[in-house]
Amino acid sequence: MSRFARLVCLTGPQTGKEFDLDAEVIGVGRAVDAGVRLEDQFASRQHAEIHRIDDAYQVRDLASKNGVLVDGQRLPSGGAAWLADGMEVQFASTRFRFFDPSATVTAPSLLAVREAALRVDTTTRQVYVDGVPLDPPLSVKQFELIWFLYQNRGRVVSKDEIAAAVWPEAEGDVYDANIDRMVSRVRSRIEPESGDEKTRFIHTVRGYGYQLEI
Repeated sequence: MSRFARLVCLTGPQTGKEFDLDAEVIGVGRAVDAGVRLEDQFASRQHAEIHRIDDAYQVRDLASKNGVLVDGQRLPSGGAAWLADGMEVQFASTRFRFFDPSATVTAPSLLAVREAALRVDTTTRQVYVDGVPLDPPLSVKQFELIWFLYQNRGRVVSKDEIAAAVWPEAEGDVYDANIDRMVSRVRSRIEPESGDEKTRFIHTVRGYGYQLEI
């Protein structure tokens, strides 16, 4: 086994592929010379870098358009974060698991296959609930809504932010009622058993907006 850390792809056409992080600086993106080359139309050519500093690893966003998430938290544009064994790293729509052989992990195989209750794959424009794809798929606008909430999961987003992301052509001229109806339709698809007072994924923050928890 390599003494270097590695990334294991969890989603998309490269699922299962492993990338050894055996250089001091490894580029991540769609560029042909990237050490971790992404087959992801939403990724930038130079999307991110992974730096090996002594025996530790740090991921750095290169001001990419669709960002870098570490364990579900999006890095600021140009920001960086230290990686620990078992962490999930997402570049645009492609998710990886980070493995560090120098760390002691009780059950790494369980970490590799653990599936989030809700997952959005922009490569196939499919939404998975407990590992099962929605059938039929969401409409175009419904998908744009869930993808925006998914990118910002864990954070409360305002209705103004949702309007700008889902209806950019309206230039902000979107009624709150339109947003509420769209959220209600998406919620009925991904959590059909929930009521208004008990929701599984999309939580209402009254007077402000919504928060997605997966």
